[in-house]
Amino acid sequence: MTDTDEHSNSPVAGRWQSTTSAIVASLADYIGQTVQLVDTREVDEGFSCFIRGPAPSDPLFMAAWEGVLGMEHSEGRPDISAALFFYSRGRRVRLDNQNGSFLLLVYDGELDGSGTWRNEGWLEDVFGEFEAHDHYGG
Repeated sequence: MTDTDEHSNSPVAGRWQSTTSAIVASLADYIGQTVQLVDTREVDEGFSCFIRGPAPSDPLFMAAWEGVLGMEHSEGRPDISAALFFYSRGRRVRLDNQNGSFLLLVYDGELDGSGTWRNEGWLEDVFGEFEAHDHYGG
C-alpha cells in the first residue's frame, strides 16, 4: 500500500532505502490506507520523509492528510515517528485555539517494519516546527 510521487526522481534512495520502504509499508498497514512517499531526505543516522495519504474525494469535507515520517538515533537506538496533519477543504485542522496540531504515531521495533505503532494522540505544534504544512499539497 505504498506509492511514490511520479514527479519525484527517487523518493527513496540511498543507505536507508530498505528501512524507509519497510517502515512506510508498516505505517500503511497500521492506518489502513495507502501512504505515498513524496520526498525523502537522508542523513548518516536517519531520514525524514514527506508522506501523503489518499487524495481528498469526499465533496463535502474534502478530508485528507499529509505528514512527516522520520528516524534519528537517540541513546544509540533508532527513534521513529510520524507527525500527521489533517486537512479539510485544503486547510489544516487544529484543536482548540492552537496554532497547529498534529497526530503523533511512534514506531517501536526492528528496522524491517515488523515492529508496532502506537498512537500518542494529538499534540500542539508549540515551536511552530510544522507551520509550513498549513495547506494541503503546499
